Amino acid sequence: MTTDTDLDDLLARLPKPSPRDILAEIEAARHADEARPPVRTIIPEPELPPLWPHPDSGFVRFSCALGCGWKHEESTYADDQEPISVPLSASTEEISRIISERAEHRAATANARVEAAIREHFTQEHPDQEPPERTVR
Repeated sequence: MTTDTDLDDLLARLPKPSPRDILAEIEAARHADEARPPVRTIIPEPELPPLWPHPDSGFVRFSCALGCGWKHEESTYADDQEPISVPLSASTEEISRIISERAEHRAATANARVEAAIREHFTQEHPDQEPPERTVR
């Protein structure tokens, strides 16, 4: 329990899902994931950054799929500098929608940047070859 008795009281009043409800939710998520069509991309698996306070924390690296030693770096810290603007009267659904739309926009922008860097690298260093594709679920 917490030191905040009001919070403890509120948490105690929330409905507790049954194990059957939890299992049904997990199964629904699993089926939805299986039904989602696979996506093809030229973006290789990223090398994830070490945790802070390591000096390389926050830098995701994408290596050339042909193993030539080239890498493209993306800073996760510099990626989102704009403040989020949410109306004070926003419902939780609205707040969730605003944050989700922002995350989708950031992901699409980052993917476009990485794909452009990979295409540029292949144009300069591997002119006779297309970037290999991989399937992402």
